[in-house]
Amino acid sequence: MDKHCIQAEKVYDWVTAPLQFTKCLTISFVDDVLMDEVCGNFTLMNDSRELLWQSLLAEPVTGTIVLTLQQGDLNDLSIFINGDKIKSGTGKTFSRTVQGLQSLEVERTGDGILKGKYCLDLNYILPQGKEELPLDCEGYTCFLADGCCRKADITSIVCREIGRRKEVPVVLPSGEKITFHEITLCKEGCLGVKLPNGCICVCAFSQIEKLLLCAPPGTMIQCEVTSFTCRVQTITKVKHCLCLELLVDICQSVKVVHPATIAVTAQECEPRPPIRPTSCSDQKN
Repeated sequence: MDKHCIQAEKVYDWVTAPLQFTKCLTISFVDDVLMDEVCGNFTLMNDSRELLWQSLLAEPVTGTIVLTLQQGDLNDLSIFINGDKIKSGTGKTFSRTVQGLQSLEVERTGDGILKGKYCLDLNYILPQGKEELPLDCEGYTCFLADGCCRKADITSIVCREIGRRKEVPVVLPSGEKITFHEITLCKEGCLGVKLPNGCICVCAFSQIEKLLLCAPPGTMIQCEVTSFTCRVQTITKVKHCLCLELLVDICQSVKVVHPATIAVTAQECEPRPPIRPTSCSDQKN
């Protein structure tokens, strides 16, 4: 029997924690126009091209586009509006207002990495000029979305640890005193709401919570969102605005881990020789 070393993760703590919160989405109506804002980040490498936003509606959209580069220059960026390449200029910031906006794409020209942020202030013309949106929640659909108003899965929710850990003394029911650590988790993502008239609104959320875990120095936090649901629970009309209160339920698995090397005593295994079937000529009557 020989000793072998195995690389593994030592789990210090593991909890399944529910998280429930509300998010308010305000929809403003001015002259039968629905206004929305879409923002996001992009990273481009080596002649890559990316679709940042695309309208899914038949109605015309007017929007103001603002692109800000955090790494790189506009000389190295091609911008496509409705499929047509336009002059982006120089520097770090590009801005333009477009009527009949349908899509926005960017392309990296050359080598290297380009990083930036985009924001679109959008005005949607409602299908019917005098349409009144109902106050009944049944006609509204809430879902997890990306920055382009498309449905996304739970992997799009970013869960990360922020801030410093704080030691907290805890007394167990047995009377034993132990030290836990207070950690702060931040979850970020986007919520989409489909209105009864077919329009889609998107808003970002950032939710912070604190958990008590056994998380000594040097350990890492692994946070995984395992389920997600959301719904519109109340609708309030104030002058030319609709205030939608979204109820979000998230289930998450949070682990505290640290790399470890485990020594085991075992014998190496080798494959056995194959057993071949007996042929008819080898069988005796």
